[in-house]
Amino acid sequence: MNALGKTRITGLAVEAGHTGAALAEPARATTPVVRVENVRKSFGDNIVLDGIDLTVPAGTALVIIGASGSGKSTLLRCVNLLEPVDGGRIFFEGEEITRKGVKVPAVRQRIGIVFQQFNLFPHLRVLDNLTLAARRVGHVRRREAEERAHELLGRVGLVDKARSYPHQLSGGQQQRVAIARALMMRPHVMLFDEVTSALDPELVGEVLVVMRDLAHEGMTMLVVTHEMQFARDVGDHLIFMDGGKIVEQGKPAEVLDRPQAERTKRFLRRTLQLADSLEELTIDEGGVR
Repeated sequence: MNALGKTRITGLAVEAGHTGAALAEPARATTPVVRVENVRKSFGDNIVLDGIDLTVPAGTALVIIGASGSGKSTLLRCVNLLEPVDGGRIFFEGEEITRKGVKVPAVRQRIGIVFQQFNLFPHLRVLDNLTLAARRVGHVRRREAEERAHELLGRVGLVDKARSYPHQLSGGQQQRVAIARALMMRPHVMLFDEVTSALDPELVGEVLVVMRDLAHEGMTMLVVTHEMQFARDVGDHLIFMDGGKIVEQGKPAEVLDRPQAERTKRFLRRTLQLADSLEELTIDEGGVR
């Protein structure tokens, strides 16, 4: 870790079984994988997304940062069709997926999502956690599904945990299993929703390494995170959200080192990215300054 407690991931490798083989097929399409047009979403009187526009080209790692309640997670859930939008449109590989009559299960098979909580089935072994959806939804034969599962477990450094149960794994290992499970259906884009925020600090790096490898190997990714070093090292584009809007966006280093909007500066200061020490911070009714 660096002096600010953020995990550096350059030069690391996942232990035990990482083969160096590709985790994702390199993206070749020229059509944006995800395009969001003027998307709006409210929960009652609370406006969560207020006219969001963004484009994610194939093979791009888009990093989304912002304070809690800024709309980051809701945006991912809308892209995955877990939440219906109130207005605007979302396109996936050129197809509008927010239109009436869209086949939601078919869309979701091409969009992998990993949450902060691991959501593994506690009564199933790791191998069965990976193969269940492929066999029941994708109608993949058991032998083929298990071969794919063993391959993915090897790539996330958990080839020896196939017959373990979730409670026998650390938090970092469980999250790597969750990522491998999301990859089982061969998704065209991966969504990560603060996947390291529930982990002990020393376990964060092993998950970020897997995500880094996915990005380097061409997987299109939308990543909600508070790990600013990951955003800097791995992200191709970064957006800062506040109050359901995109306040600022650009190359990660540019936004993190030279933010233009006052709200962005305040957020980064609160996360200690622009503060030399706690001694420079003050607090009032508006929060940390």
